[in-house]
Amino acid sequence: MAAGRMVGVSIGIMIGLIICVVLFRYMNRDHKMKTQYDEMQEIIRGRGYKYAFWAMVICEAVLGILALGEVRIPMEPMVIHFSVLLVGIVVQCSYCIFKDAYIGINTNSRRFIMVLIVAGLINLMGCAGAIRSGEMVIDGILQTPAINLLCGLMCMGICVEIWIKNLMDKRESED
Repeated sequence: MAAGRMVGVSIGIMIGLIICVVLFRYMNRDHKMKTQYDEMQEIIRGRGYKYAFWAMVICEAVLGILALGEVRIPMEPMVIHFSVLLVGIVVQCSYCIFKDAYIGINTNSRRFIMVLIVAGLINLMGCAGAIRSGEMVIDGILQTPAINLLCGLMCMGICVEIWIKNLMDKRESED
């Protein structure tokens, strides 16, 4: 059972990465795979990655301390590990969004937001069956479908951050 689950998750991740490649080409105005950033955006993005790295280090350190204290976190290990990754992603995205370094100079921002919304909805729909069937939490332990829930909420949260940043920019330009 564990080997089959491992293969299934691996295939799911590979399919997700292939979809990301196609979507990156769609989001960029020039239909290139690589998003382009100006020099200032590159510097800010580097700082964002640094903060994301340290956020993940802190999360792992806390998890290590909890493990030493034999504190059991009511999540499957896969959910715990993905949660740490998502913390890093959220830190990097949030920092870059509010420093105007998230959306590249060749990116169509409307397409980008639409892709985030669709990705968020797909992830949320992916966990809906587990919620309905009672497989999201089994014996008080959050199961792997929670990863879809977290990814969906992350995508929607990024959209909200972009919306807030756009509102802030509008108000600033009116002043």
